[in-house]
Amino acid sequence: MSAKPEPRKPIKVAVIHPECGVSWNGGSQISAFEMAEHLAAHYDVELLCGEKVGTVSVVLPCVPRGRSANWLATTYIGGLFRKAFGYPGMVIEAATSFFPYLFHLLKSKPDIVYPNNDYGGLAIAWVLKRFIGSKILYTERAGLLSEGHVLKRNMKFKPDHLVVFNQDTVQTVKGWYPNQAVSAIPNGVDLSRFAATGDTFDFQLSGKLVLCVGTLNRKNHKRMELAIKAMAQVPEASLILCGDGVDKDYYIALGEELLGKKRFKQMSLSFDEMPKLYRSVDLFTLPSANEPFGRVYLEALASGTPVVAPDDTMRRTIIGNAGIVCNVEDSTQYAESLSLALSTDWQNKTIEQASKFSWAAIALQYKAVIDNMLSK
Repeated sequence: MSAKPEPRKPIKVAVIHPECGVSWNGGSQISAFEMAEHLAAHYDVELLCGEKVGTVSVVLPCVPRGRSANWLATTYIGGLFRKAFGYPGMVIEAATSFFPYLFHLLKSKPDIVYPNNDYGGLAIAWVLKRFIGSKILYTERAGLLSEGHVLKRNMKFKPDHLVVFNQDTVQTVKGWYPNQAVSAIPNGVDLSRFAATGDTFDFQLSGKLVLCVGTLNRKNHKRMELAIKAMAQVPEASLILCGDGVDKDYYIALGEELLGKKRFKQMSLSFDEMPKLYRSVDLFTLPSANEPFGRVYLEALASGTPVVAPDDTMRRTIIGNAGIVCNVEDSTQYAESLSLALSTDWQNKTIEQASKFSWAAIALQYKAVIDNMLSK
């Protein structure tokens, strides 16, 4: 009798993001979590992170950026770190996660390493590739910001396959690195979490409700002040500013000065509360500059909420005919677009647009990339 063939070993995929479960202030940790959950339908997946979350997470010791934020903001030594490093929280996260994550992965021997925390995870993946031959899959979430500075830095780790968000970036990467394997795959949205039906909040504000979500930091690219100034010209609606950050007090003061307490509210919510927030409002807006993608727009659309956003290729692709793009730096044009969106009957266009970006479909595109990587 011929011997039975040995059962095929499952393909192991390690997704890295120490901040997952610690905070949800950035799109990278949410995307890492949701991707890990959906890839688990196809592979043996581990999500290496800072707190237990979902079904495939493995918690390892380190100091994620969210845990060092208050210390960096309020201590003298933290001030020195801020002067020495552009993003000191990420430096601390990278330094403290390197050996715990590396040792774990040397034991588990993943076929694919998928870092989502920038150079910290890429450094771990680079070492694994040389020690045990794991292949590196990487998504560049910064796109071509600062003339591709972050992308060029991360390409030094030589990922086996690079994912970017659109074909324009693919062509740029090919021009810079002709031999680099690269694909354009957008972010996804979890349609099982974000939906138009369900519980809602009662904010007790006047008129229709406009929501803006982002980190409250005047030095970043979110430009939340543009939304506040435009909303001052939309008297039929109120603004809810959801987020936290070093400039929270500044934004609260500006909102209350220009809109008044009856038309303005600042709040911070947990990851689990966000779907309820999106479907509690009439319109979503975020006036950020050079947004590489914009996951929050998809979350709003999936919740049945139309969008007003800056006019660029990426956001026209995301929003489609389920919102309005405009010059948000022109406060009058921005205000007119907000008013028009609030008075428009969008019917089912928001849900239809969001369905084009379901995580189930996006995960299949990543699966095709991973299968192709391993076949080589």
